Amino acid sequence: MDLFIFSIFIFFAEYGYTMNITEKSDVYIYGVVLLEILSGRSAVENWLREGSHIVEWVKKKMGSFELAVTILDAKLQGMPDQMVQEMLQTLGIAMFCVNSSPAERPTMKEVLALLMEVKSSPAEWGENFTTFNEAIIYS
Repeated sequence: MDLFIFSIFIFFAEYGYTMNITEKSDVYIYGVVLLEILSGRSAVENWLREGSHIVEWVKKKMGSFELAVTILDAKLQGMPDQMVQEMLQTLGIAMFCVNSSPAERPTMKEVLALLMEVKSSPAEWGENFTTFNEAIIYS
C-alpha cells in the first residue's frame, strides 16, 4: 500500500510542476529516489510529518545556513570523508534531476555519466566501510 501511495504522490508532484509526463519525468522520479536513499527519509513520510515533499524539504535545508551534510542519513556520521563527499556529490546530482524545469534536467544518460564520475573504489573508503555496510544491513 505504501508503495502505491508513494507512486501516486510522486506522479502528481511531477505532474503539478509540468502538467505533462515525459522522459524527463523519469529523471525527476529518479532524483526523488536518490534523495530518499541519501537522506534516509521517505517522500511520503516527510510530506505527512512536515507538510512538504522531500524535494521541497531538501531545497529548504540547502537554502538555509545548515550544512548540506545535515540532509544525509545520520547513519553516514563517522564514515570516511571520501564516502561523505561522494554522497554530497550525489546529492548535487539528485537536485539536478529534480529541477522544477524539465528542460533543465539531465537525460538519464547524463545522470549515469555524472554518477560514474563520483564512483571510487571500495579500497579508497577505508576500514569504516565494513562497519557502515553492516550497520545498513542490520538496521
